[in-house]
Amino acid sequence: MAHNEQRIVVADGTFQASSHYPQQGSGYFTIRNDDGNDHLLKGITSPVCTTVMAHHTDQEQTPGANDLFNHLALPPNSTMIFPPAGYHLLCEGVTSMPPTGSHVPFTFHFLKGSDITVSFTVTAPDPNSFD
Repeated sequence: MAHNEQRIVVADGTFQASSHYPQQGSGYFTIRNDDGNDHLLKGITSPVCTTVMAHHTDQEQTPGANDLFNHLALPPNSTMIFPPAGYHLLCEGVTSMPPTGSHVPFTFHFLKGSDITVSFTVTAPDPNSFD
């Protein structure tokens, strides 16, 4: 778990290699805004990914959905969960998948605020997932 001075918290991050696409992985996390003001997430980066975008396994991919993490408003005093069965982050361009049990840094960038870097724990691929 990590937080910044705007009282935004990123917690419970896990990163899972795709069992079908060797250069992709999925990230799941919770983001919480403990501040009385709204904040805007303007992107997520990681040294493991060439591109990070939003993805929903059960919905059609559109440019707007892909860019969700580039303009996500975090309402005051709110919590958003990005689980395997909903919107989550898709890491593309992985050249070397980190081993299960290791940690991958993801940095969350905010408009007019400080960044948050949090370690996601690498978990084993789910053979039933089609990410």
